[in-house]
Amino acid sequence: MTHWRRAFDVGGLTALALAYPLLEVLSQSPEFFVARNTTVVQVLSLVSVICLFLPTLWFAVQLVWAGARPRAATVAHTGLLALLVMAMVMTWVNRVDYLQILGGAAVVLVLGLLFVIGYQRTRVVPLFVTALSPSILVVPLWFLSNDAVRDALIQTTEQAQTVEFDEVPPIVFVVFDELPLISLLDENLVIDAVRYPSLAALAKHSYWFRNTTTVSSETMWAVPAVVAGQYPFEQGAVPTRRYYPNNLFSVLSGQYQMTVFGRFLQLCPPSSCTHDQAMPEESLGRLLADASLIAAHILLPEPVTQYLPTITGDWVGLAQARAWRESGESAEGRDAEFERFLETIEPAADGRLYFLHSLLPHMPFEYVPSGHRYPAADYQGRLVDGKRLFEATDRAFVDVLYQRHLLQVGFVDRLVGRLLERLRSLGIYDDTLVVVTSDHGASYQPGLPRRMLTEQNAADIALVPLFIKLPGQQVGVVSESNAQTIDILPTLADALSIELPFGTDGQSLFDRENQRGEVKWFVQRNLENVAVETLGDIRSLSQASLERKVSTFGTRSRRGLYALGRSEELLGMDVSAVVGGRRSEVQITSSNVRFFDDVVRTGPSLPLHVTGVLDTGQVEPIQLAVALNGTIAATTESYGQNGEWVFAAMLSSDLLRDGRNEVTLFVIESENGEPSLSPVMLSADR
Repeated sequence: MTHWRRAFDVGGLTALALAYPLLEVLSQSPEFFVARNTTVVQVLSLVSVICLFLPTLWFAVQLVWAGARPRAATVAHTGLLALLVMAMVMTWVNRVDYLQILGGAAVVLVLGLLFVIGYQRTRVVPLFVTALSPSILVVPLWFLSNDAVRDALIQTTEQAQTVEFDEVPPIVFVVFDELPLISLLDENLVIDAVRYPSLAALAKHSYWFRNTTTVSSETMWAVPAVVAGQYPFEQGAVPTRRYYPNNLFSVLSGQYQMTVFGRFLQLCPPSSCTHDQAMPEESLGRLLADASLIAAHILLPEPVTQYLPTITGDWVGLAQARAWRESGESAEGRDAEFERFLETIEPAADGRLYFLHSLLPHMPFEYVPSGHRYPAADYQGRLVDGKRLFEATDRAFVDVLYQRHLLQVGFVDRLVGRLLERLRSLGIYDDTLVVVTSDHGASYQPGLPRRMLTEQNAADIALVPLFIKLPGQQVGVVSESNAQTIDILPTLADALSIELPFGTDGQSLFDRENQRGEVKWFVQRNLENVAVETLGDIRSLSQASLERKVSTFGTRSRRGLYALGRSEELLGMDVSAVVGGRRSEVQITSSNVRFFDDVVRTGPSLPLHVTGVLDTGQVEPIQLAVALNGTIAATTESYGQNGEWVFAAMLSSDLLRDGRNEVTLFVIESENGEPSLSPVMLSADR
């Protein structure tokens, strides 16, 4: 077999086994390129490296090797082809729900062995492999001709439609990500001022549109709908000015200078916008690193990929994330982006728009209300029996992630407080038009999808907070108008006395004579398929979700967030007062209790999340208490995961001390109607 034929064989299989699965994912996720401002040249370089450089490199190595040891070069060539075939098979095996990691590996190894035998002993298999060599050109051409990829890379030259107007107050516009309204409410349908004091304070000086729903549960379409006032109906739409030429930024670009943070920079005319200067510019190295991580998620089985940095949510700096959530060694986070955003706000802010799309409180959960960060597992994209998060999991597992979500919402409230403090310190709070909203919500109900809207979880996903503080406004107004996020742009135009030079699907919420009826639309979609759901008044549907949250975590008390299993009365008690007379038979192994051995309270992260595996013959959940330095810090409930009983608990940073901290666990039992704690044996899994 000639060296050239071997080169083409490797090139064809590389294109099919490595390039095609990766490029297929990227073609379905053009926001990967939009978020990074990737250029055409960089994408061409990425494709060239995968489809041309790698096979060429192997060809050069093989030429050198064949001159010295021809037989060894032949064996290595066959082995490389077998690895590529196994990688191709692995992408298919990963899509089969009933194949576990060992079963999938067995299938891949068997097929790889059969390929080696066929390649060495038959003529059909080598000829078939050679016949696949046109894939070297077909795969990249298919990818580069994809409409979504083209639209994400080639920026429009169309001029924005601007208008002239008299008033140019400073505008601060913050869109949080995955923040459900229900997370903020107490049982009286008002903002829980104890847990979320800053948002409650903002509501006292703004219009709070309490019946606001989003139009999509996908950020890629939800955020453009906010700034363009349009339903995301158009097939193939990506978040660029090619599809959203008329939007908030284009309208203001004639008279406003705009600072825009987030992942939707291509919606804003470059001549009027500045961006986060601390974010590194796109480079081929960064692009290759993140693409390699995506490829690893595609090729490796799910039980392995759960230890990789997630690729869900944000498309920037994936490889840099590494595994900090397990070790807590990195200090840079989403809080740093918010602080940089605040620093851009200036005292002389007339004619300035400050816009931030923050990836908070979206998963991964890693912040608590105090501002501390903690290492913990990230469950984004996790499948259980082939089903998405919460569709096939125990209630207690849903509760522990709901708990972490609510604590991270508390951190969002802290950031809102920092924003209000910044505006007041600059003396521009009264004169500023402030908008705080969310792109969509999320559901925390067992047996239901977290983000796919159904009748049962519609209120969790669709209802979002919307606060609009007008310049000079002193008194808050709670409005029950049937609002949607597409109404924000026309409402701001109304507040600024702007007549929009284009039509919108939304309408001003200040126009009392032209209010929407009870029906609203919600768009469930991907790039190709668009499905429109009809939403009525879903506030009645929110009652069940609100009751579940209140019954699980209580309201108007931060203590309740640490007391899963309805044992809040134990929190803060000295363990000596409630420890019973016998030791429990339960034994627990914890992989992160070692983080408590040497705590530095001023460090970049704190050990606030405890998990472990229970060695017990019981078949029912067990109520557990976690003590920190002799004081009950949390209660929780065990749940089933991967065939084991496990537990997870969040701890308040108030009980931590520098140096070594003692963590002890107890089974919560009842003795004469009073809670009693039975110590369990805790060992560290190192």
